[in-house]
Amino acid sequence: MPGTSTCTSCDAHYPADDNLLRCSACDAPLLHEPDGKRIFPVDEIATRPAEMWRYREALPPFHAPVRLGESVTPLVPFQVAEIDVLAKCEYCLPTGSYKDRGAAVLTSFLAELGVQEAVEDSSGNAGAALAGYCASAGIALRVFCPESASIEKLTQIRLYGATLERVPGPRAAATEALHEYLQANPGSVYASHLWHPFFLEGIRTLAWEICEQLAWRAPDWVVTPVGAGGILLGLHYGFRDLLHAGLVEHVPSLLAVQASHNASVCDAYVAGLDHVPTPMLSESLPTLAEGIAVPVPVRHREVMAALRESDGDAVAVSESEITEGILALGRAGLAVEPTSAVIWAGLQQLYERRPLVEGSTVVTILSGSSLKAGAAITELLPN
Repeated sequence: MPGTSTCTSCDAHYPADDNLLRCSACDAPLLHEPDGKRIFPVDEIATRPAEMWRYREALPPFHAPVRLGESVTPLVPFQVAEIDVLAKCEYCLPTGSYKDRGAAVLTSFLAELGVQEAVEDSSGNAGAALAGYCASAGIALRVFCPESASIEKLTQIRLYGATLERVPGPRAAATEALHEYLQANPGSVYASHLWHPFFLEGIRTLAWEICEQLAWRAPDWVVTPVGAGGILLGLHYGFRDLLHAGLVEHVPSLLAVQASHNASVCDAYVAGLDHVPTPMLSESLPTLAEGIAVPVPVRHREVMAALRESDGDAVAVSESEITEGILALGRAGLAVEPTSAVIWAGLQQLYERRPLVEGSTVVTILSGSSLKAGAAITELLPN
């Protein structure tokens, strides 16, 4: 496998096919770097099928990419507070969330290495995405999830044939159970959507799609839910790829939206920090937006750097505002899970804090389908 994995802290380099998740020198996360520049042959891309792999020259090369039909997702116009916005509908991907982008690339990499069994810890969507793609690739998968995860996501994982391990307690308990399993089963490979550099490779395609859909222009703002920060980092790195390739003139400002019950990134950003201190990481409460209930963002230094470099911002929204967002987006024809719905109140805060120039292009990321949390949403609907 060409390319290298580079430490995000000490800049150590490792061969990509070593399949490392963290730096052996300093334990920091890794990023994948291809051999040479990422290439975007715009004229050729325009003639290809409307799928994620249309950008194959910029993605890691695989002999046989694992596919489930990960098509280009639509940009749908809607309004918030009389402001025109574009919704990037990631819930249209095969398993119902943006995590299919990362799962497609990571599973292709694992298949290339000949991996037979993989394990993952997840609050639901990443586990479902990896379960679907591993099923297609013939890779056995075991997923450790908090037992509080939505029944719809857990059912989806089982439907794809993965072994589901429901773990009592908070999200961190699922990770602890996974590591105990790995110690007892060293032949299993950790397919971590939080740590693995190839998962983040797939998320970059989200930025590439947005710019292509805007006639190879970058939007002014992109608003996204943030828990572990995977979407935000994939966007930032993806927009930087296009800037370096000379296809866009700027990198968009990024607005990170968190649930106030799990707002460590927002708190650290407002405090002017370049990292999320440990005391902040431990403070969290239950939230409707379970997909971003991540008190310990693995790549928190990268997330903070992306917000600063993009001249972005970070806001937190309440549980009542999340409910309002679910219902308001639904009335706009956009049926999303609670995690996605944080963007509704987040957009309103953006307009209050950072007045937009007339004609600004704002894109919001709708990360997951309402079908992921049907039971919970039913309880919120008026009689």
